[in-house]
Amino acid sequence: EEQTAAPQNYFLEQNFPNPFNPVTTIRFGLPAEGRSVQIVRLEIYNTLGEKVRTLFAGPLSAGTFAFTWEGRDDHGRAVPSGVYLYRLQASGYTAWRKMLLVK
Repeated sequence: EEQTAAPQNYFLEQNFPNPFNPVTTIRFGLPAEGRSVQIVRLEIYNTLGEKVRTLFAGPLSAGTFAFTWEGRDDHGRAVPSGVYLYRLQASGYTAWRKMLLVK
């Protein structure tokens, strides 16, 4: 996890690299918006809508963040190749993106 200056608006970038094997980075931004801290969730789902991994859940201050995912579930098991969705939730903001894991 890396943090830089606060952006003007919420954003969730496309993961990089995409497609990926074995590791990808997901970047997102949280504006200050009068809140010093926001409760944030960054989660990964399979195409059936089942949660595969929670990359982050907890409080974050405003800023730009980067988290890496190494293609493993919450139990540390490698997940199969395929399309995955990731979701960012923070305050009233929700965004989804797709990514492709190729082994």
